[in-house]
Amino acid sequence: MVRRWGLTWWSALAVLLVAVPMAVHPDLRSDVLGDFAVLFLVSWGPMLVGGLLAWALVRSLGARDALDRRIAAAMVGHPLGRELAWLAVCLGAFILSMVVLSLFFGMYEATIGADLAMSASLVSRLLFLFTLPLLVMDRSGVTIDGKGTAMPSLALKVTEGWRWSGLAPVGLALGLIAYLLVPYTGLPPVSFPLVGFVLAFAFVAVCEEIFFRGMVQTRLEILMGRWGGILATSVVFALTYAVIQPYDAVSQLTGVDFVYDTGLSLLTYATAGAFYGYLWACFRNTWLNVLMRIGMFVVIMPPDLQIGIT
Repeated sequence: MVRRWGLTWWSALAVLLVAVPMAVHPDLRSDVLGDFAVLFLVSWGPMLVGGLLAWALVRSLGARDALDRRIAAAMVGHPLGRELAWLAVCLGAFILSMVVLSLFFGMYEATIGADLAMSASLVSRLLFLFTLPLLVMDRSGVTIDGKGTAMPSLALKVTEGWRWSGLAPVGLALGLIAYLLVPYTGLPPVSFPLVGFVLAFAFVAVCEEIFFRGMVQTRLEILMGRWGGILATSVVFALTYAVIQPYDAVSQLTGVDFVYDTGLSLLTYATAGAFYGYLWACFRNTWLNVLMRIGMFVVIMPPDLQIGIT
């Protein structure tokens, strides 16, 4: 039942989460409809082209069916429903941690004379999107016989050459986005603060890609099929950013209000999440997703952040 209707349910939810904010928020409606061509060219077009290239490469060079069987074998013995419930708890705890730590650190920023927003972001992700989820997976009753190490090895120790061919769609998508944006926004000059900020975002990307794609999407794919898992994870990924936007140092939403951010996040973060999810489904290579996330961050870095690091 879940596998049959999962894609339909999540598709309906995604449409609802776009349609309702568009209907009730005139500013969102005006901004999206007024800049629809820009939204398509920058946020959707390059991802679509990159996804088509990924599909072509896997069809011609890859052995995705065999890789899928290895993924399924790695998940044998995992109580998927219970693990997904624990992952949902970790995600909720991450959101709560972002709120609490941001408010707590905010009380001391003036005294210390430093912006602690990134600290809250890194601590929350390390604890609730990486460390605790890994501990939960390790307590699923499959690590004593060694099965618990199969999935991390598949995702992080990539030795097959064809699984690195995903660098081509990553480079193509980033190149198209840079071609469309950089002439107008520019790139931040290289500096020590910029390097530090990019390294911090790399840490963010590693935590999020392991959690959302490696843990959540992989399990949802088994339960709902490939595209059901990709879509469901993309919606959850987008909603997470809509919720944490006021407290997150790396969120690139406008921060008007929650309704506005929900609609905009579904039109941007969910689209990007679908591409990240498809990359994962094609190549099962976490490093491709991390490189894509870092490249996206540098190319579309908001001007206020560029000013802050120069």
